[in-house]
Amino acid sequence: LKYIFGEIMYGGHIVNDFDRLMANEYLNFYMKDELLDETEMYPFAHDEKGVSFMSPAPTTFEKYVEHIDKNMGAETPIAFGLHPNAEIDFRTQQSNIMFKTLLELQPREATSGDGGTTPQQIAEGMANELLD
Repeated sequence: LKYIFGEIMYGGHIVNDFDRLMANEYLNFYMKDELLDETEMYPFAHDEKGVSFMSPAPTTFEKYVEHIDKNMGAETPIAFGLHPNAEIDFRTQQSNIMFKTLLELQPREATSGDGGTTPQQIAEGMANELLD
């Protein structure tokens, strides 16, 4: 299965040697016999307190879905093998974008007499940009 996933299905799409190495390491972590028993699914989660997602024991499809819905919490960088602080930069960037957009939507006084753009025009322009 490791060969099928790592070399045939996904490996063919990986062009960087370091990315291929990383993908193979993830496969080595997840594709093991312990997966059929209860094992930790978050890499390096043993260093963090209260963050864990255990694979369920073999059961029915409905029980797997129930296990995921019940036990998998909110997304966390730890689930991807990242440091918990990795989320700080993402949230900072998202906040900056949001506040920049809010500032751009604020009404302005036209000083050159050309009337300027209204908040409605700015919102329409951004919506058209997203649609394109």
